[in-house]
Order: sequence, then C-alpha cells, then structure tokens
Amino acid sequence: MAHRWTRKAAVAAVVLLPAVVSAQYREYYIKGRVVDPQKAPIAGVVVKLVDPETARTYDTKTDKDGNYKLAGLPHAKYDVSFTREGYVPRQDKWDFSAIQETMKRIELPDLVMASVEQAQRAEVLKATESGVKEATEKLRVGDTDGALKLLQGVLQKKPDDPAALFILGMGYARKTMYREALVPLARVPELAPSLAARAQFEAGICQRELGERDKALASFEAALSAEPTNADAAYNAGLILFETDRSEQALARFEQGLARKPADPDLLEMAGRCYVQQGKLKEALDRLQKARAATQDAAKQAFLDELIAKLKSRVDASR
Repeated sequence: MAHRWTRKAAVAAVVLLPAVVSAQYREYYIKGRVVDPQKAPIAGVVVKLVDPETARTYDTKTDKDGNYKLAGLPHAKYDVSFTREGYVPRQDKWDFSAIQETMKRIELPDLVMASVEQAQRAEVLKATESGVKEATEKLRVGDTDGALKLLQGVLQKKPDDPAALFILGMGYARKTMYREALVPLARVPELAPSLAARAQFEAGICQRELGERDKALASFEAALSAEPTNADAAYNAGLILFETDRSEQALARFEQGLARKPADPDLLEMAGRCYVQQGKLKEALDRLQKARAATQDAAKQAFLDELIAKLKSRVDASR
C-alpha cells in the first residue's frame, strides 16, 4: 500500500514538473527603448541578457523606433549589454528575481546610447570645461600667464569654445595686449549670444585703451543692444558721448545706467554734469548731491563739494 502511494506521488511530481518549468519561462514581459542623447531612436541595437547562475542567454534587437521586447523571461538577476557598431556599448543589471505566478509586464526607462563621435565630443567638452574653469581661477588670482597657457591648450582641442575665447581675451587685456585681446573677443558673440554683451563690453574697453573711440562706442552700444540693463556699458557709452559734446545722448545713457544702479556715484556725477551743460541746475544739483553721498573716494568728494557749491551760488544768483 505504501509502495503504491509512493508511485502515485512520484507520478504526480512528474506531471507537475513541466507546468513549473513552463511557468518559470513565462514570468516577465519586458519592453524598453534605446535612444541617442537627443532622444532620437536607435535601430539595430543588440540587447543581450545573461543569467550568471545558469549561463542562459536571451537576446533581441531594437526596431526602427528603437523599441525592444523580451517576452516570457524566467525570474533571475541578469547582466545586460546593449551593443551596436559605431556606438559606445552600455551595460546594465536587471533584478527580476522575484517569482511571478502570472506574467508581469514591465516597461523600462529609455536607455541612452551615444555614438563614438558623440562620446569623443563629450570627452573634449569635459576636458575644455575643466580647462576653462582652471584658467578662470588662475586669472582671478593673478596668474595671467598660467591662464593663457591653459587656454591655448583648450583651444587646440576645441577652437570654437566661446568661454575659452572670452577668458583668453580677458587675459590678453589684463596684460594690456589689447590688440591681441580683440581677436578672440570678436568671435564670442556669434558663437555664444549669451556672452555677447560681456564680450562686446570688454572689446569696447580694449578699443578705448587703443584710442579707437568710435569703435569703442560702437562696441558699448552693441553690448547695450544685447543687454539693455548693462549699467557699465551704459556708463562707458555715455562717457564717450559726453567727451564728444553730445551731452543729450550722453545723459540718456547715464540715466539708462541709473535705472539699473540708482546709487552709482559715477553715473550720478556724469548725469549731473550733463544737466549742468543743459542749464538744468536743479536736476544737476539733485544728481551731484546724491553722487557726493554715495562716493567714498576722497578726490571725488572734494571735486563734487566744489562743483555743488558753485551750482548753489548760480541757483541763488538766479532767484
């Protein structure tokens, strides 16, 4: 009797075994997509799974839309690789070790693969960003020669790097090599519009130092066109206009700067002097007295005290 029961149990085990194996192979339905860094789909990527414990492998390829799917995977922890010629291979690990009684559908996040060319560009970008950062710090602490040497190396790898060109121009200007500074600064606005105002402002400073006043004015005006709130560009443009007897235009620039920096003593002083030239003495006194209150420069304080006293005398005499 016991013998017959044992045979029945054994037979039952044999009958159940295929069902267990069948369920094991239908536990997971995996879907995913492979894209490039711009989110465009990549077709023909080989997706290969390896179960290290059993050495079983499973593979598929992405379709024209970058999609792949693996149906009926058994539970396991998988080592996964994504490969395609011309692209940098990717590896991943998938943990689908939980046993499932029914097939579980899983949609994975997009996997990004970069082409070899894109990866090389990324490496260059990483290196140049690091070089520009280091050069900027060297310039900040006064090591101008060290900064220039670093930047020249960066620009050999990436000749059109706008940040490197901008800092290079700043470095040359720091060494009073104004003509040399203008060459890289001139390239920056087209390469990086976000840096245009700063590059044009620095170019204006260099041109002013070279005695090219008209070119400097054009550069400061270009900086203001790119960034109307650039108070420093407004001041320098106004200064050239004032020096060339265009006080009305100069005043407009100084007031434009004051809209951004209402307590700037230099802007206040020059606005006041423009009002003096126009005979608007009350407005002139207002700006000059505010400039006197804002400045900590002893020489400027003395100059403003004298100018304010003369204006007050003229205002008193006109009453």
